[in-house]
Amino acid sequence: MKKTTMIAGIIAAAYSFSALAATADVQVKPLTATAQKTANTADYLIGKTWVTTEALDQDGKAIPATDESVAGFFGLANYEKDGSVKMYTPEGKLKLQGDWSFSADGKTRTLTGKNDKGEVLFTRVVENIKVTPDEYIYRVYPKPDDKSHYADIVHKPKTAE
Repeated sequence: MKKTTMIAGIIAAAYSFSALAATADVQVKPLTATAQKTANTADYLIGKTWVTTEALDQDGKAIPATDESVAGFFGLANYEKDGSVKMYTPEGKLKLQGDWSFSADGKTRTLTGKNDKGEVLFTRVVENIKVTPDEYIYRVYPKPDDKSHYADIVHKPKTAE
């Protein structure tokens, strides 16, 4: 008799809980495409002139801009919404033009350098380390087979002078 009463009590409690849950005001918000993916970090680069501010080695130590392993990365860059890019020397002279894109997961940036005729000169893929509206850092490896030595190239938006 006690078992029957206990089982009946459990069933009644479960039924009551089910009924309560069925009538509860539960709001379910569908995931939108915007909510499902993180912000498109590539958009952070568009519409600004980015200036290389420093290069740091794997130990966080500054690498001089004159060091041949990083010298070519110093300058200014303009990334356009149409996928084109122009890069300039620190003095403002055009040094590179071409196309750019981020991988679908945002982990890498591909840069394709082109000559005046639009012919491909090279393609370079770098690891994106930090991409925010105020800072862009990518990583390069002086020796592609040695991932223990690298340089993080740090850029910030150019401010009005």
